[in-house]
Amino acid sequence: MKALTLLASKLSLSVNNLLAAAGNRSGEVTYSMLPETHEVRSLIAEVKKVGVVSNDDVCLSFAQTVFKQMYELSLNEPLRLESLIAVLEAVSEGCGKLGKDITTWITYAPMNTDDERKLHRTVLLLLARSQLVKIAELDVWIARSMDGGRNGVFVEFALHFARTAVHERITGVGEIPNIIDSFTKIAQKQGSYKKSVNKLLEELRGSKQGEEQGPGQPQDAPAPANAQQKAPAQPAISKVDSSEGLGVSDIAAKNAEAIALAARNDPPQTRQSVTHLLDYWIRVYNETPGNEKAYAQYLQLLQQHGVGKSEENSERFFRVSTELVIESVLKSAQAPPEGTAGPPALHYNVVDAYAKLVALLFKYMNSGGDAAKVATQRINLLNKVLGITVQCLMAGSVVAKNNKNRFDQRPWFRLLMNLIQDLNLPDPQLDSISLQILGVFGSALHVIQPCVIPGFTFAWLELVSHRMFLPNLLLAKGQKGFGLAHQLLLDLFQFLEPYLRKGELDDSIRTLYKGTLRVLLILLHDFPEFLSEYHASFTALIPANCVQLRNIFLSAFPRSLSLIDPFTPNLKIDLLPEISQNPRILSNIPGALGSLKADIDAFLANPRGSTTFLNDLPGRLLNRSGDVNPSLANSLVIYVGMEAIASLQQSQPPSSPMRGAEVEIYLKLLDSYAPKNRYAFLSALANQLRYPNSHTHFFSQVMLYVFENAPSNDSGLKEQITRVLLERLIVHRPHPWGLLITFIELIKNPRYRFWSHGFTRCAAEIERVFESVSRSCMSGASAGEVGAAGQQQPGQQGIGMVGGGEVVKG
Repeated sequence: MKALTLLASKLSLSVNNLLAAAGNRSGEVTYSMLPETHEVRSLIAEVKKVGVVSNDDVCLSFAQTVFKQMYELSLNEPLRLESLIAVLEAVSEGCGKLGKDITTWITYAPMNTDDERKLHRTVLLLLARSQLVKIAELDVWIARSMDGGRNGVFVEFALHFARTAVHERITGVGEIPNIIDSFTKIAQKQGSYKKSVNKLLEELRGSKQGEEQGPGQPQDAPAPANAQQKAPAQPAISKVDSSEGLGVSDIAAKNAEAIALAARNDPPQTRQSVTHLLDYWIRVYNETPGNEKAYAQYLQLLQQHGVGKSEENSERFFRVSTELVIESVLKSAQAPPEGTAGPPALHYNVVDAYAKLVALLFKYMNSGGDAAKVATQRINLLNKVLGITVQCLMAGSVVAKNNKNRFDQRPWFRLLMNLIQDLNLPDPQLDSISLQILGVFGSALHVIQPCVIPGFTFAWLELVSHRMFLPNLLLAKGQKGFGLAHQLLLDLFQFLEPYLRKGELDDSIRTLYKGTLRVLLILLHDFPEFLSEYHASFTALIPANCVQLRNIFLSAFPRSLSLIDPFTPNLKIDLLPEISQNPRILSNIPGALGSLKADIDAFLANPRGSTTFLNDLPGRLLNRSGDVNPSLANSLVIYVGMEAIASLQQSQPPSSPMRGAEVEIYLKLLDSYAPKNRYAFLSALANQLRYPNSHTHFFSQVMLYVFENAPSNDSGLKEQITRVLLERLIVHRPHPWGLLITFIELIKNPRYRFWSHGFTRCAAEIERVFESVSRSCMSGASAGEVGAAGQQQPGQQGIGMVGGGEVVKG
């Protein structure tokens, strides 16, 4: 109990520090934003380890303390509540009784005020989403508490709960039959809740029809094969607590409304007063450049006007200043000279001066106290300024859209670029908080990601890839910036994915794609570990037709590693020292699996103890459109492979890698799927053929084993394996090392009889491709000679561009 309590105290301190650094944007920080290496996640992992070895009484006592703490919180800072939910999840791993006890505890939670009921509803939704309580038990309890409509407090509570639970896909309509039945009875009576209940029933009927029709859904939210297996998701209070979840397209509109409301509440003459202050600053900036004394005098003038002293005055000054400088830049537009194309030229003197003012305020911020307190004050100020800036940016994009004007991203880009440059320059005063500064900028860029403001996408990518931002983030000690960089690149790919999947790229998207490729190639050269360690989450977002893009991630390998030439004669990869080392993977593989992880663990522990797992598994990897969910398939392939490799490394004497229950899972899925989904699953296997490591070795063996042992009446499987490997080789470099090794082994080793299969000569074009690949792999031997002799040839060359070569293949 002492160890768990100590970990809880450390967790509370870590969350406090994180929210203090976030300042007035602490309400935007959620658990899902934290990188895998963050201290909060590490502490929760330690709770899990301690809980597994503790007895049930200790775990239950500790969990009850945590449960009570949740009801002492407010909803203003979601991270606090989400971290406690994560603690309960960690404890439940080693305490099977916890779920039953939580179900009892929730019946005694306070519900006397509106705030208490709102908090209780949010807790229940998060507990249900985390599967710490069964939705069926909540259904019975809430329906009984409504008392046929006589308990008005619970009727209203149930209305909000049911609407949010269904809209957020925490549950389906069919899983809350008792609540629905109670609502139906209430709707048949006259009463104050009749109208509200009828409206909800209509909404839920529409949701149920949508479930039956199987609408599309995000790739990271796989649909279950049956009603009892619901898709897990990260808890997010900002969505769970609302009756209607906000989509990314709504975020900018909500911020525009907030800015307009704040402007209406400004005192009279506010804009004139701020305009006067800005005019004075611009004169100081232009007439006395670099004069620290003049700058200090102006900062004192700002303090006299309440800037830096009063939260309200500071917020108003930065908001109105941002609006004024952007308006000034846009008004300076001059038409291009006659005969030249392009947008009007802008003059940025005003925005440059304002950015310099913000930088000075940040550097000279000192309201007293020790160094730690001053650092916190500076971070809070930066949070305030950037928070207001992105709010104004979103409001500007909405106004332009409503007025059917083109949104000009250039002044906003100039402002943010100046701030990124000025505040990330080497400075002894700021070195101790350099990572926090980058974190604030990263959080701001995450808020205004391309899905939220499409018209800012090019500027956004330029800012993310700026030499003073992304490199500094990735060079932070202990890879502490990797998590934020990972999130920002995911934001980019989530925007690109629909366009890339359709393969219909207009000029703007094609330009954005080329810019993305350039950024990735720089990362591949300078920070290959970053691409390599997050390959799983990135490849899950890349559509199947973007072969070269995927190869960039799969070709990344640690700089400390020297790759041996895959065309080396008589190469034995199992003798390479690196081949026994496990690669570092930072993507959250177990988290992506959700409840499926526990079922996989149970099956691997006792393969013959579960008769239904293998039969149900293929359906559990499908989304509502009936296609394999890429994120879930990739995570399953890696997790099962990791378990197989761990088992092989511990077995004495060494056992055959292809005889375990893990490979049985792969074979079952390949045998169950139709060609389209089988191709998707084979692609997930091929995604693990990377640089020399234990994963590459194991999955290369799996691919070759499946090819060799495919049923004689199923030539389609061998053809699909060949396609998955070949299509990754016939595009421009880079090509993953493990992919080359596997394909060379397949076509050279006579045991696979590769050249005897009809699909290698089914068409003249295909035959020419195979001959080209053959010449690349085996110099001096034709495809026919290779098929007959199956011998290695000296002087082999790397596989180059032998066909197609489109950036995005159709």
